[in-house]
Amino acid sequence: MDDDQRLLEATAALLESAGHTVTCAGDGELALRLARADRIDIVLTDYMMPVMDGLQLARAIGLDPVLSAIPVVLVSAVATPLVGSPIRASLRKPFTGASLLELIARLALRRS
Repeated sequence: MDDDQRLLEATAALLESAGHTVTCAGDGELALRLARADRIDIVLTDYMMPVMDGLQLARAIGLDPVLSAIPVVLVSAVATPLVGSPIRASLRKPFTGASLLELIARLALRRS
C-alpha cells in the first residue's frame, strides 16, 4: 500500500510478475478493510499514508485476532519501525525489486 500511485503500480507489477496475487489500497483504512475481507498473507505499507498511517494500520492488524498473524512490512524513506511496534520487517525507499522479492520470500517461509 502506498499513496504514490506510480510506486504502487510498479510494486504490484513486480510482485505479480513473481507469481504473487496483489491487492492494492491507497490509504490505511481501505487496506484494513481489504485485509478483513480477503485472505491476505503479507501487508506492505508506507508510513506516510492518508486516513490511517502505516504504523496505525500495523497496530490495528496486530490487535485484530483474525489478522494478527499477518506480517506487516514498513516501506518508507523516512520512518523506521519503533522497538516494540507490530512491524515485522522494513524496507527503506528507494529499494530494489530483488530486495523486495527476497523479503517477501523470507516472510512467506516463516509463515509456512
